Amino acid sequence: MNRERAEIFLRLLAEAGLRDPALRRPPAIRSPDAPFVVMPVALAQAAWALIAVGALDPETAEAVLADAELALAARRFASARLPFRSGQRTPPASAAEPRDAPDRYVPAGLMILFHDQTVSGELDLMSYAHTAAGARLVAAWQTRDLLTSRRRGPPPIDEFTVTDDRGNRYDLLLDPKGRSHPTCDLTLRPDPPPDIGWLEVTAPGEQAVRVDLDRRVIPVPEVTDIDLSVGEHLLNRIAERLLLAAAEFPAQPVAGTRASLAVSLGAAIAALEAAEVLPTGSPVAGRLAALCVSLGLSGHGITAAPAPDLPEPWLSLLSHYHRRKPGPAPAGDGFAAVAAALPELDGLRLVLLGLHNYDGGTWMNTLTVGQLPVDHPGPLGLDMTFPLSVWVRDDAGRWHVARPSGWYAEDGEAALTLRLTPPLARSSDWIEVLASGRTAEVRATLPLRWGNLQ
Repeated sequence: MNRERAEIFLRLLAEAGLRDPALRRPPAIRSPDAPFVVMPVALAQAAWALIAVGALDPETAEAVLADAELALAARRFASARLPFRSGQRTPPASAAEPRDAPDRYVPAGLMILFHDQTVSGELDLMSYAHTAAGARLVAAWQTRDLLTSRRRGPPPIDEFTVTDDRGNRYDLLLDPKGRSHPTCDLTLRPDPPPDIGWLEVTAPGEQAVRVDLDRRVIPVPEVTDIDLSVGEHLLNRIAERLLLAAAEFPAQPVAGTRASLAVSLGAAIAALEAAEVLPTGSPVAGRLAALCVSLGLSGHGITAAPAPDLPEPWLSLLSHYHRRKPGPAPAGDGFAAVAAALPELDGLRLVLLGLHNYDGGTWMNTLTVGQLPVDHPGPLGLDMTFPLSVWVRDDAGRWHVARPSGWYAEDGEAALTLRLTPPLARSSDWIEVLASGRTAEVRATLPLRWGNLQ
């Protein structure tokens, strides 16, 4: 990585941008004391790409952009400065304290009914996880008002009783942080012994439901070494973002989010090459060019020739996009019991703790363990806090890209919810999960045990 060349490239790009005649036209003014100065898109894209791969620190990039902005403002108005904001930093989560017992992850797949005179509902237990941060049940829930049939808020967890095979009693604390509605983590207090055999959860007036903690599904993952530069890994993430925008809005014309994401990608690629974090002639750049052509996106400025072949997951989502309509519609709301810890990738371990379908979408509830990087949000809308690429293939051969939709980090762990696009049909009996970092990728096949969300 050549940080000196990265800074020089950005400064030269800024100088070239200031010589653009189009920037000399006076812009509209927001208010008498705050003129609006438009930063060249190519410059912003290049700066963000260099920050994202660590070739430039945010302060240096901000200083370059601020200088360019001041020069542009002085040329137009002889005053005014619009500060560049590289995004608020999220400090890395502190490492969890080690403990003697190994982490434990168990699929559940159990339904607990509850009701009183006005409310009825169900609590669906997808999995059990016990780590250094504590023990929890990952659950989905539904409550309804018996008088109006309307959906109500969370279940009355404080009225549930929980005991283990040794007679110990526990309280449940509902924690929705990082989870999408209607899922949550149910933390057990106090922390149970690491080797208990079962838990019994009882709702008021109902029979106890036993969670067998000795039943485990241990996948045999296939780990393959890969060697991506940080620039290539970033371009793959950008491609996923373009595919997501296309697949989520297949009936809309090529405009808006997708078009803005592709503008001046060539400048970002040139910046990465200048910083020596992207090999010249990398096939990933050609694949990104081919993807832009397939999506009908112009203005990307990528000079690499479009690659003749694209990865299978990309082709699957492109097929979904070109149909201009969703594939087989997923069945009604439901949940699937899954519990599996994938091998560590680039210092981060991903744990799968259940799937649920709700309101036309599919979410994968996960836990991440490890040191989280500092977040550098940028104009492409990528969440760089989660550095892995995750895809899911169903038993019909269709691929689904997974992107973060909820995130909460604490004590070296993070409750993370990934949304699958397109949604997963409840007819799927198994899935294959493909998680990739820079140095390796992991494939794991997992059976699904579906239950209903009434």
